[in-house]
Amino acid sequence: MQEFLSRSLNRENVVRGTLLFVVCTFAGLFVSFLWSGGQDIKRVFHEMQTEMLLGACLCMFVDWLFGALRFHIFIRKLTPTIRFRDSIRANLATLCVSAITPFQTGGVGHLYIYVRTGVPLSGAITSGLICFFSTLITLILGAGAILWLDPPFLPKGATWASLFSFLTFGVVFVLFILLLFKPEIVFRFFHWLCAAAQRRFTRFAPVLERATLKVEQLTTEHKTFATMFLRDHKWTCVLSIPLTCGFIGARIVGSYIVAQALNGDTTLWELCVTGLVLNFVVLFAPSPGASGVAEVVTVGLMENLISKELIPLFVLLTRFFSIYCAVLVGGIIIGAQVAKDFRNKKDIVKDTMP
Repeated sequence: MQEFLSRSLNRENVVRGTLLFVVCTFAGLFVSFLWSGGQDIKRVFHEMQTEMLLGACLCMFVDWLFGALRFHIFIRKLTPTIRFRDSIRANLATLCVSAITPFQTGGVGHLYIYVRTGVPLSGAITSGLICFFSTLITLILGAGAILWLDPPFLPKGATWASLFSFLTFGVVFVLFILLLFKPEIVFRFFHWLCAAAQRRFTRFAPVLERATLKVEQLTTEHKTFATMFLRDHKWTCVLSIPLTCGFIGARIVGSYIVAQALNGDTTLWELCVTGLVLNFVVLFAPSPGASGVAEVVTVGLMENLISKELIPLFVLLTRFFSIYCAVLVGGIIIGAQVAKDFRNKKDIVKDTMP
């Protein structure tokens, strides 16, 4: 499995994902600039209160800290010697991998960093599942409250998008419930798929058999860790929800500061509503890191809140502080870890040579 993590983060996959992320991002930003008609962009840029962006930068660091702390409270139960800076590295790595993989499947990032620091792989998987489960609960409750309140400033399409997202969330929610409480059911389905594949593709039978055995082992270990967390560390599981609210709240406050820096007249409540809807709708967007989709959805949500000429810079700056910086820093962290592993591997080979 550790070899699988290394292969998932090999150079070809990273380059391909990064190119897709960049292309989709530029496409989304292009749509946002088209929306404004290219009017008064230069004037808005000159009138922007750049000193206020320091507050948005601070919110970005708070976002990273809350995300890292959410991982750390679980990992410490597994490996008490783990350092908080390793959890920060793991959080940034998973933000980076989320941005360069479809459907934001960034779990490989934090698994790779944690395994390299001595954390059991199955325990890191369990921690990641519980953290993602907390995200699902937070966003579902937030979106449900917004649909009930039905704020007048939301565009009409937001309701339909939210209902569609509720359907997607429901399917994923049930899947994660099974993964946490009844992982053997998921394993049976995986075993059935592997058996069918072995009958059809006999060449890959040994590989699939090894994969089945490894997944069975991880499933057993994961069930043990999940039982431990849910039985002996209930308050740790509960604490993950306010920590989730913490990093989502930091992003929302950061977007409010950006709006104020652009001299927009929107309120924090309005941006709180749009921020929750945005996170809810784009969480399972098929593009890498929801790039392109998030930019276009932000344009639609903000059209009734700030003037048209402010929207392109608002989209660019909010995405810069919430995603683009994390992708850059997380990429550096992953690259440094991969280089370190490569050097260690070379040293081991040299030591074993006669």
